[in-house]
Amino acid sequence: MPKQNLIKILIPVIAIVLIVESIILVSKLGKNVVTTNVTTDVVEEVEQVREPVADFVFETETKEMKVGKSYQVNLNLVGSKEVNLDAIETYVKYDSDKVTISKLTASKDLPQTLKAPKVDTKTGLISAVFIWENEGEYYSVKTNEVTPVLSFTVTPKVAGETSISLVEADGTDTSSTLLVESVTSNKLLFLSNKLEISAVK
Repeated sequence: MPKQNLIKILIPVIAIVLIVESIILVSKLGKNVVTTNVTTDVVEEVEQVREPVADFVFETETKEMKVGKSYQVNLNLVGSKEVNLDAIETYVKYDSDKVTISKLTASKDLPQTLKAPKVDTKTGLISAVFIWENEGEYYSVKTNEVTPVLSFTVTPKVAGETSISLVEADGTDTSSTLLVESVTSNKLLFLSNKLEISAVK
């Protein structure tokens, strides 16, 4: 076969192969772009759902306390966004060898309690559970609204550093602080601070 005839046949065949490969490549690129967009949207949606709805904040006049003297401490809930709650479970840990906890009271703003507030001096645990059990009843958290939860008195026993903080879920302790959303019963995220105490004689 003459070279000219061979070239005439090969040029169209090569052109067709190139066009087909280009179409396949463009199709794959298009699919990758769609998949990336969907994945990004899902990640953003999950991050929005998992935003903290409130902060637990320990409040006291001073963090420098004298041994043998009593100081009032309040635990407040500060709303970060509006949400309705069916339950607020609070568990606070402290070192019972270093401080005494007394005069524990629950907030009157959270009237329905299933588990009365108590202090376990052996384990160093303060606990109180607030639950709205009746249908249609719940507690509304408002943005930037401060709600008292617990109040108690701290009396240092010995000089030194100690802390009081919330027990948060870590998969090993059933007594962990929870905010439970109304209707869905989802456990919502929250932030908390730690009360660092410096006791002196």
